Amino acid sequence: MADHDPKHAAGASPTRAAAFYDLDGTLLNGTVVDHYLYYARNDPHLPARVRRVATTLAMAPYYVWLDRLDRRQFNQEFYRSYEGLSEDRLAMLGESLFEKVLQKKLYDGVQELLEADRGAGRLQVLLTGALDFVARPVARYLGIETVIASRLEFGKNGLCTGVLRPPVMAGPEKATWIREFAAERRIDLGRSVAYADDAADLPMLSMVGRPVAVNPDRGLLATARSHGWPVLHIDAPARTLQGKLARGALGIGASVARALRDEAELRAPEVRERLGKVAGRVKDALERAAGEARAAAAARAGEERSS
Repeated sequence: MADHDPKHAAGASPTRAAAFYDLDGTLLNGTVVDHYLYYARNDPHLPARVRRVATTLAMAPYYVWLDRLDRRQFNQEFYRSYEGLSEDRLAMLGESLFEKVLQKKLYDGVQELLEADRGAGRLQVLLTGALDFVARPVARYLGIETVIASRLEFGKNGLCTGVLRPPVMAGPEKATWIREFAAERRIDLGRSVAYADDAADLPMLSMVGRPVAVNPDRGLLATARSHGWPVLHIDAPARTLQGKLARGALGIGASVARALRDEAELRAPEVRERLGKVAGRVKDALERAAGEARAAAAARAGEERSS
C-alpha cells in the first residue's frame, strides 16, 4: 500500500473505472474528533491529557460552526490540536486506535460493498481528510491499496507543528486530486463510483458517473434525492458534530476526571482542591455536551420520521 501523488499523463485514453471512498461516516462510525481524542487520552502526561480533552470540549461550539461553514478550514484549524505530539507516537497509536476502536466501528456491509467494487474491476482508493496514521491501518485491513489522507508537518525534533501539509484533503481539493489521478491512471470517471456521507464531499461525488450517498447528512440527502443518486443506509449514527464530539469525549473525559481524583489524593490540600475544581469543570462540560448530543439526535430522528 502506498500514498499516491498523481501527475498528468498526456494522450492516454481511459481504460478502467475506480471506486473512491470517504472514511469517517462512510466506511465506519467515526470522526477526526474521535481520532484526536484517542490520542489525547493516551498522552503520557496527565496535565497534557486534561488540557487536550478540556480544550476540545471548550472549542466544540466553534468547531461545529466552522465545520458547517468550510470543511477545509475546519481541518486546518482542528489539526492544530496535534501540536507537540511526536511522529513516532502518532504512528504507534494509529495502529492501536484501529485495533482497539475503529475495527469495531466498521459498518456492517462494508466488506460486501468493497468486494462488489473489486469484483467489478474498479481500482479502489481511500480518499479522506483523516490523518494518514489513522487511514492506513483501516485501508490495509479492508484491502484498499491506494490511500490519500491528511498529513501533518513535523519539526526536526520529531514533534508536530500543528500545520497540515498540502494539499488539504477536503472539498474541492478532493475533486482536483481525483481529476489528476484519473488522468495519470487512465481512469474513466464516467464509469467510476464515489461514496461519501457529508455534503462537504459534494465536489468529490460530482466527479464520477455514479455518486452514492452513504448514511447522508441532511444536505447530502437533499442533493442525492434531487439528482436521483443512490442512497445507501448501512447504519444510523448520530449525524451532528455535537453528537460526535460528545460521544468521543464522554468516556475519555470520565477517565481523565478519575485520574484527576486519584492524583489529588496524592497531593497537598491546596493542590487537591485545584485539581478537584478542574475535574468538576470537565464533568460539567461532558454533561452539557452529552445533553446537546441527545437533543440533536432526537431532533434528527423526528425529521427523518416526518420526511
